[in-house]
Amino acid sequence: MTIHDLPYLINPSLRMSSPYLQVRWHTIGQELLRHEALFATPERQVYTVGGKCEVMCEASEKLLDLYYAFSTDFNRLRIQQWLRRQLRDFIVRTAEQALPARLHELERQKNLYCKRVTVRKLRKNVLGLCSHSGEITLPPKLVLFPQRMSDAVMLHEMAHLRHHHHRKSFWQFLSVLLGEDATAEKMKNDLAYIEKHSMIEFLLK
Repeated sequence: MTIHDLPYLINPSLRMSSPYLQVRWHTIGQELLRHEALFATPERQVYTVGGKCEVMCEASEKLLDLYYAFSTDFNRLRIQQWLRRQLRDFIVRTAEQALPARLHELERQKNLYCKRVTVRKLRKNVLGLCSHSGEITLPPKLVLFPQRMSDAVMLHEMAHLRHHHHRKSFWQFLSVLLGEDATAEKMKNDLAYIEKHSMIEFLLK
């Protein structure tokens, strides 16, 4: 694989923000970058070339801050691979905390409870699962969606706690949970997902 085989390049032009997380880029001087990189922690990771720090990332609860120098060259395969791992791990960690917490909020609002919620990668076009035993599974990618869309996905799976099918009664119940027509909401969400799908799958591969 070469840099030209990548469908996307991760660089400061990448903007990523949702109700659950935000990725921020900061340009700092090479000397300051080198100095800060000396104090690496589990939350602060550095990418170096020939002993020189090129990029440093620092993760907190909802933020991933990426620091780079003016001389940093993002057009290299290894730095792209490193950046993608940092982003993927941050997204997954955030999802494992934020998605169950939000689903539990919706449970209390709707007085509708599942037995367990887990977060793990699902098949490419699957945004959620609800088992017949009442366990809901959500993919990490949901933390990258607008709140309205991620909530709609969670409510869709919660509706399956009552209706284990997609017949008329399911859509009627989901419409009650959403407070609007569920089929129209699904169409809007499908269009929004198509726009983001390729980049999201690339980041989480």
